[in-house]
Amino acid sequence: MVWAIRISTEFNEFSPQGYYRGYKEALAAHYDAEPRPGLTPKHPPVFVFKDKREVDGDGVPYRTFTDYAYDVSEKFHAEQGVRRPHHPPLDPVQPHEWPAEYVYKRAYKRDAAIVELPNRSYAVTEPLREIIERLEPGVHQFNPIRVLLPKGVEHPIQHHMMVVGRWLNAFRLEESDPSCIRDADTVSPAVYLDDKRSFAGVAMAASEIGSAHLWRERAFRGGTFYVSDVLKAEIDKAGLRLPPTFKMKSVNL
Repeated sequence: MVWAIRISTEFNEFSPQGYYRGYKEALAAHYDAEPRPGLTPKHPPVFVFKDKREVDGDGVPYRTFTDYAYDVSEKFHAEQGVRRPHHPPLDPVQPHEWPAEYVYKRAYKRDAAIVELPNRSYAVTEPLREIIERLEPGVHQFNPIRVLLPKGVEHPIQHHMMVVGRWLNAFRLEESDPSCIRDADTVSPAVYLDDKRSFAGVAMAASEIGSAHLWRERAFRGGTFYVSDVLKAEIDKAGLRLPPTFKMKSVNL
């Protein structure tokens, strides 16, 4: 059986409003990029490479710091190692490219095991990271991040940035309920509604999933992440809170 985890775009405990503190400045400092004033006093500074600079997935030095910063943000939610339209393949996140701190603008009454941060990046709590690493050691990238609540209070639970390292083509349009799918004639169909009935009619091939426990889908827009029965059971056993999670249809193809 397959489960889809769906994180909405609304601000809540699963999508906490906030910002990375000092992140872009740290990236710029690593390459000695110089700050230049923004277009107006209200705009943030623009950084400009000097001589030292990163190379892209084709081994070519980046021309502008903005191009480099964009690709870094893509590494946290796009598949690495594959060619993108008009862009080189993405390399893995480098040690200096991980954000160090995230500051919440408000506190939430309940703790979430997984959260979406700016630019479609994600963080998980230490208990969830431990479960994932135990089931799939070395498949996904994790790096600790300091999470601060309002007034500088440190979050009581250690968080880790997470980059999912497995991408699959498990979605099967021909085995799905047509009433549960929209944009079926495009290269990227989607679930019709973010509800229990729609996800239950979306078919996923067990043969493609194999022994995977956590992955993202290349050609289906529905869940943010997909998890196996085993991983879902481990999360439930640990009492961790997930975003809305929907059971999907598993087919033996």
